[in-house]
Amino acid sequence: MSEPLITTVIPTYRRPAMLRRAIRSVLSQTFPDFRLCVYDNASGDETAVVVEEFRKKDSRVEYFCRPKNIGMTPNFVDGANRVETPFFSFLADDDLMLPHFLETALSGFQRHPEAALSILPTLLMSPSGLILYVTNLHWPEGLVLPPGGMLSTLHLGNPGLQAMLIRKAVWDEFGGFDEATDPSGEYDFDLRVMARLPVVVSKEPGAIQVMHHGAFTATAGLNHVWPCVPRIIDKVAQNTDLPPAIRQQAVEKMTRWLKQGLLRLGVMKSISRGEWANAQRVADILMREFPQSRAVRSIRWATAVSRMLPGSPFIVRALFALRTGEKIMRNLGLLWEFRAYSRFLRASTLAASRVNLPSAVCRASEDGGAAHRLHDSRSARKIFS
Repeated sequence: MSEPLITTVIPTYRRPAMLRRAIRSVLSQTFPDFRLCVYDNASGDETAVVVEEFRKKDSRVEYFCRPKNIGMTPNFVDGANRVETPFFSFLADDDLMLPHFLETALSGFQRHPEAALSILPTLLMSPSGLILYVTNLHWPEGLVLPPGGMLSTLHLGNPGLQAMLIRKAVWDEFGGFDEATDPSGEYDFDLRVMARLPVVVSKEPGAIQVMHHGAFTATAGLNHVWPCVPRIIDKVAQNTDLPPAIRQQAVEKMTRWLKQGLLRLGVMKSISRGEWANAQRVADILMREFPQSRAVRSIRWATAVSRMLPGSPFIVRALFALRTGEKIMRNLGLLWEFRAYSRFLRASTLAASRVNLPSAVCRASEDGGAAHRLHDSRSARKIFS
């Protein structure tokens, strides 16, 4: 077997049942020349047993167990730093790679060897297959020259790591994730790279991110915007690789995002949980950072009033539920367009649990272009074997 070109890094987070599904999705890739490195963050559960099932059958699987828990981001970063192949990707242990991801992403580099990153869309789904969002759906396709990738990230959304193939030399050059911007180091890394280097974008989905209750994104809190986002804004403002007009545009966009994030993750989520001291603290931050904003000036008053109303947490939770329902209604078109991948998620989950496999295969192979391709591919058949 030839030397592998790609390493996929799976940092674990005490989800061995989901890890089995993630590993199956990587081993079912149509591109075979890769290593799969699982970094067990001292989970103390059956993670080692799950990985050993695959390692016995496939020499591409490697397992590393840390003597103690070093934290989520350091587990990602150290795994990437140990990569010895020209390219690598990350996959969370609760997500899935789609069968053609590595092949499609690598072909992007072959067409555009100057690209630093090869990016495919990620489908954000509920565990039942309900499509919530699709990343970089509206990005330009093909080679995106700097700072176009950075501007697309700011205006059209962060592409995420699940379906991104990274040049190891670029990771080393940019120093990986900056600890000062944790837990938004991924966002900071993307902005820094795309401000200077071109990236290649494909439109075929490459991964599924599963948004269950314990998922990292689903549990996002105040620390995802404060104090890490102001630090990212300062770095963009001082980035002399960018023209002054682009820097100003980026800073203004991120400042609006900071204000919205403080309001939504800091004030509204705190009220919905009855965390009054935290809500008041964030209201004070908003007043200090945006003293001229008329809307912000009313936040402190609204927070104090909410504290006195017994039903206010329930009302805020209801508003969040309405907002989620509105998003689902807007995404009905996406649900239809990518329905084959919803079936694929459900079938992969059943296959990983080794329950009811024949019906899982049937649902994954119903009519539809993408489903037909998944069912007919050698990699899809591996998943259900």
